[in-house]
Amino acid sequence: MEQPTEILKERYEVIKVLGEGALGRTMLAHDTKRGREPVAVKELLPSRMKRWKDLDLFHRECRTLENLAHRGIPTYFEDFVIESEEDGPPRLFLVQEFIDGKSLQDMLDDGVEFDEAKVRDIARQTLEILKYLHELNPPVVHRDLKPANLMMTEEGRVVLIDFGAVREAITFDGVGSTIVGTFGYMPPEQYAGKSVAATDLFALGATCVQLLSGRPPSELFEGLHHFKVPSNLPVTLGFERMLLKLTEPELDDRYVTAAEVLEDLDHQFLMVPKESIVSELPIPHEIIPGPRGYPGFHLRDAYHGRSHLGMFLISLLATFISGAMTIGAAMSTQPAFAIIGVFVLLLSGALAALVIKRANNEINVYRQGIYTLGEVTGRFWSQSNEISNLTYRYRVGKGFQYGCVSTQDKAYRNLAPGDPLGVIYLPNEPTEHVMYAVPTRWAKEQSAGQSKRLSSDRDADVKALEGD
Repeated sequence: MEQPTEILKERYEVIKVLGEGALGRTMLAHDTKRGREPVAVKELLPSRMKRWKDLDLFHRECRTLENLAHRGIPTYFEDFVIESEEDGPPRLFLVQEFIDGKSLQDMLDDGVEFDEAKVRDIARQTLEILKYLHELNPPVVHRDLKPANLMMTEEGRVVLIDFGAVREAITFDGVGSTIVGTFGYMPPEQYAGKSVAATDLFALGATCVQLLSGRPPSELFEGLHHFKVPSNLPVTLGFERMLLKLTEPELDDRYVTAAEVLEDLDHQFLMVPKESIVSELPIPHEIIPGPRGYPGFHLRDAYHGRSHLGMFLISLLATFISGAMTIGAAMSTQPAFAIIGVFVLLLSGALAALVIKRANNEINVYRQGIYTLGEVTGRFWSQSNEISNLTYRYRVGKGFQYGCVSTQDKAYRNLAPGDPLGVIYLPNEPTEHVMYAVPTRWAKEQSAGQSKRLSSDRDADVKALEGD
């Protein structure tokens, strides 16, 4: 049995120091009045304090933890003061539940690698803690969330520690004030002394990026405020988009609440490998905001890049022929043919009008609409007539719009649930939309087919020249 190095308050047998901070230390102790239960004892060392605010932060942490009850936060037991026997300052202590585990920072330092599934689990558990904190009255904002303050037990439980006592105060030249927090995990508003729920969400996003990339967030800043998520992170498209939204420098562009992030995790939207995202055909997957210029000929299909002109001309020709037949039948006093001619005339005229209306709707959506990514939710294949029946959804605001399509187009043939689709929709009428992209594998097949045709044409030309 380890011998105590000190006994505090005739109750807590200090076994060893677990860690040192800028303002104090954390020790492992046994509580003799709780059956020698292990506890964590944090001591604030007044000799290390550079300002009275550090003492205020310690007392604030004690009072905050005293009123918290969540499995992801160490349980508060008590705090006390021991007067110095000499003329020195008093010693301040906080006793909490001992978390038997390692911090995520220690795991990174030990070379542990985190894949997306593990990071998403860590993010989910942390978000549950933040949701609890942010929904208190008044809300509690941690302000120093980072891998060093996230513990993981052997069972995989994530625990958020350090609510303000033993935290490093960092002063940056040119800022003009002392900032509580850690550079790399702080969004722009924190430098101005403003902390809201979204402040902790930014820190969580930066933490997730660090776990996935192994790089500290301080290396990923362009300037003081712009955080750059590496483009080569081994994550799905949907999770990458969540990380981008978590680390937006502007509050208006960032997630607002932890509940909102949890909802996106539950939706599993676009949680597919980035390799399956839109390629070069027909256009890149990110396009300029509306209003946009016409996509070539006015009757061009924005999705496939094909023109409606052929169908339009056929319907006009049918209208002309049926009109001529009707006039001829009427002049030759053949009422039966005249009636049939009128019916065909109306039908072909309606077809022409339908083609024009469809083209105009697509062009209007294309020119004025908002681009977003959607995903396939279901696929039903009809082998007899080679028709692909797809259902899909796309984000509009905080919710989803749903759609379906039945087509013989080969671009849809190999799509599976989860595959991304480009969608442009009208902001004032989001049900009005057009498809605008195809997955990479179809684009590659098209490119390969085109190259094969070009190669065949070249071979034919060579043979023709040799024959001459």
